[in-house]
Parts: sequence; C-alpha cells; structure tokens
Amino acid sequence: MEKEKVLLQGVAGSYSHIFAKSLGYTQIDFVSTFSEVIQKIEKGEYEYGILPIENTTAGEVRETYDLLDKSKVYYVAIGDIKINHCLLGAKGSKISDIKKVSSHPQALMQCDIFLQEKGYQIYNEFNTAIASKKLAEEEDKSHAVIASRLAGEIYGLEVLKENIQNVENNYTKFVLLTNSLDKVKDNKIISLALELKDKPNALGELLNIFTEYHINLTRIQSRNIPNTCFKIRFYIDFEGNINDEKINELLIKISVKCLQLKVRGVY
Repeated sequence: MEKEKVLLQGVAGSYSHIFAKSLGYTQIDFVSTFSEVIQKIEKGEYEYGILPIENTTAGEVRETYDLLDKSKVYYVAIGDIKINHCLLGAKGSKISDIKKVSSHPQALMQCDIFLQEKGYQIYNEFNTAIASKKLAEEEDKSHAVIASRLAGEIYGLEVLKENIQNVENNYTKFVLLTNSLDKVKDNKIISLALELKDKPNALGELLNIFTEYHINLTRIQSRNIPNTCFKIRFYIDFEGNINDEKINELLIKISVKCLQLKVRGVY
C-alpha cells in the first residue's frame, strides 16, 4: 500500500526528495517555498510535508526553525541523509569550462573550500534541484550547480566532480511534518521549544523538574529569538511518550516556569 502524498519545497531531485523516497513515499508534490509547505499542512491541504532542519557542517536551517516556532505544525519523524554534493554541468560540459556556480546557500557553504580554491563566481538559488533544472534549460557550459547525483540524472546534467563538500561525513537532518499529534500512538522522544520567565536560576529550576521525574534529556540548545534584543528560546528533547500521564504532569509543571511552551514534535 502506498503511503499518503507528501509535500516538499523545490523540485524533483532535491535532498528532501531523497529523504521522502527513503521513507517510502511515491506520491510527492512540490511547492516553491518552505512557508508554503507549512501553510498547506496547517490548512489540511496535505497531511504530511518534509523540511530540512539541520546540517552537520552548516548547522541549523534558520528558516525551518523560525517557521516551526510560529506555526501550528509538528514533526512526527526525524531522519538523516548523507549528503554527496556533486558539481553538475550542462550536457557536454567539462570542469575546465566552468566559471560560475549556483546552488542553495547551505550547499554553497558546505562546499566553500572547493569553491574558493577554484575561484568560481557564486550565485544563490532557492534549492539545489531548482538550480539543476534551470541549468538544464539554459544549457550554459560555463555554468555549474551543486546538487545531488539524483538531480543530475533527472535533468540530464554531467557529473563533473563528486563529494565536493568540505567534510566527508556531511549529513542533513529532515523532519516529517503534520498538523496534529492525534494520530501519534507511540513515540520515544518529545521535542519542546520554550521561553523562560526572566528570573534568577530559571533554567536550573526547569532542569530540576526533569531530574525530579527521572527524565533523560537527549538535547538542549538555545538560540536568539528573531527580532528581539537577545532574548533566548530553548529547545529541549527528552525521552518520553506524549500519551503518558507522567509526561503530561511534567509538561504542566514545566509550563509554570515558561512564558511560552510549545511541543514541536514527537518521534
């Protein structure tokens, strides 16, 4: 039985597309922006969508973080894809022909050592696969893109060089999004986003609650809240099932310490 249709940003051949295929999705639709993915899931036009959230080289995908913080969607699965960035050229081109390279800013950042050594002119695109599609249409042999081998196969591009990323072990983490946690019956990790009240030892008091309930934290991270004067939002992942009565008691106790608290996902 085929899985439900899933919505991605970009076009066929993106790394999100590779992740969707790894989850078994065969019905895949695309939109132009990350925010469109969120909006269509919020409205119930699609039950599931996929966005990248973090990379081992370039760090967090800020746009995804910001959208998740202000939206009413949740992630119900997380997975990693090993990134093999390829330098792709138009049909018939050679690496000696290349003068300029375009791709998503994250991909360019992950390959900046190679790009600087070659001295290419660099241009940003919305998506690695979109860059590939445009190049296939332009057929400019002086222009290359950074994208997946899958994108090269789909759009008939030449693989000029593989594995051009700065580090060999380069992974991107993706999240599977939906607009409700009602269907979640079993999970091992709960992910929170929260803002603490402005008082001494607020974080210490919060962490003591997890200790009181013998809960194991698997991640704690902080980042500045956009458009504020260095106010902090914390992201905490911990072991637990969202349907457990003990976990619900914990969340109530935590909420008293917070200005804002949101369950971001369970997986």
